[in-house]
Amino acid sequence: MPNVMEEHVAVTSSSLDDLKIAAAIDVLGLGVEVAEFHGGICGLLCSSGPGAAAAWIRHSDGSHTALAADADSARDQLHDAEAETWRLLSNPDFAFEPLLPPAEADLVERVTALALWCQGFLTGLGLGGIQAEDLDAGDNDGGRSAKLAEIITDFVEISRAHAGSEDLADADRADFDLLEVQEYVRVGAQLVFEVLQRRQMPGGARAEFEITH
Repeated sequence: MPNVMEEHVAVTSSSLDDLKIAAAIDVLGLGVEVAEFHGGICGLLCSSGPGAAAAWIRHSDGSHTALAADADSARDQLHDAEAETWRLLSNPDFAFEPLLPPAEADLVERVTALALWCQGFLTGLGLGGIQAEDLDAGDNDGGRSAKLAEIITDFVEISRAHAGSEDLADADRADFDLLEVQEYVRVGAQLVFEVLQRRQMPGGARAEFEITH
């Protein structure tokens, strides 16, 4: 199993600043947690490519009552988060990792955030036009379509996760299990991105990132 702790440190040192993203979400009134927003833009990047942040903002029911300058700055912050997420997903060294609370955070907070991340990812796929039957397309991809369908089914289950009394009573075991699930989600999201991007681009080329407001 990869060293999840080291990977998390690498991601938190990137330009994905959860506090700034949370502030931008609040300014725009998007009504979601950072983990759900990040999962959402990841799902949209997988299903429809760049433009995920703008699509998520349009999808939200935010009141958008902030001052124009504040709203513009908040949108820029979320577009920057999208650009960095695209860079990480596209990185051949598999540098991507879901944006989640650090390992020292409360167990309940971490489990809830992972569930919200998966919920956002599934929503993003749907907003990008990807349905369950699309993942069972059965094209000649060495069985990856079946694997994608399995991953999405697992993500649905993880989106319902919560920390129960047994988990709280045996925090060390629960923590180990959670790290394993986080790693599964990380690798699963990366695989979904690779396969769906390959389907969308002729000859397996990858789209260039372009900010869409």
